[in-house]
Amino acid sequence: MKGFWKADASSAQKWLVIIFMLVLLGALVPMFSRSFVPSNDWQAIALYLSLALTALGVIWLRILYKRGQWKPAGPWEDYGPIKRVLMIPLCLGFWLLVLWLNLAGTLPKAYTAVMGTEVVSESNVVKKRSSGRYSCHHQLKLPEVRYMFFEFCIDEGAFDRLPDDVMPARISAQQSYFGRSIYSISLAAPKRKSD
Repeated sequence: MKGFWKADASSAQKWLVIIFMLVLLGALVPMFSRSFVPSNDWQAIALYLSLALTALGVIWLRILYKRGQWKPAGPWEDYGPIKRVLMIPLCLGFWLLVLWLNLAGTLPKAYTAVMGTEVVSESNVVKKRSSGRYSCHHQLKLPEVRYMFFEFCIDEGAFDRLPDDVMPARISAQQSYFGRSIYSISLAAPKRKSD
């Protein structure tokens, strides 16, 4: 861990680095594991919690700075006053996003995996072709899901055989208060018209 701080770093600076690295690593989970969908209510709560934690972090840094237990390092010292003023909202926005990813995605996903219950629900799906570099190219989308990191991937052959219309489906998931981890989408057979 010595590569992360200078030899004369205070214990407060070491704790800051450890917390920062853990939160950064946690924010990667929703980007690589895309089956969890947080509930809309929890997404809003996570945003408010992220704002509050960011504000508390700024207050903590200010206290440590006043006590001489923390000081900005690296290129910050070389920045002029205008560049510093412009960097502050960018750093705060980045930290807010990282905290939100942890609170909305990573921690609820872990909780749901351990404490969630199995549920089966009915919904409609549509097929979607994606051109993103890091996303799968053939997906099923749930119209009610409003979460940027959710993807349900299917192979190209199955994608080509599906109609372009909305399709009824049965969704199997593990669900908790915080959201649901979708692990299966089974397309329902179309209903036949009775004569």
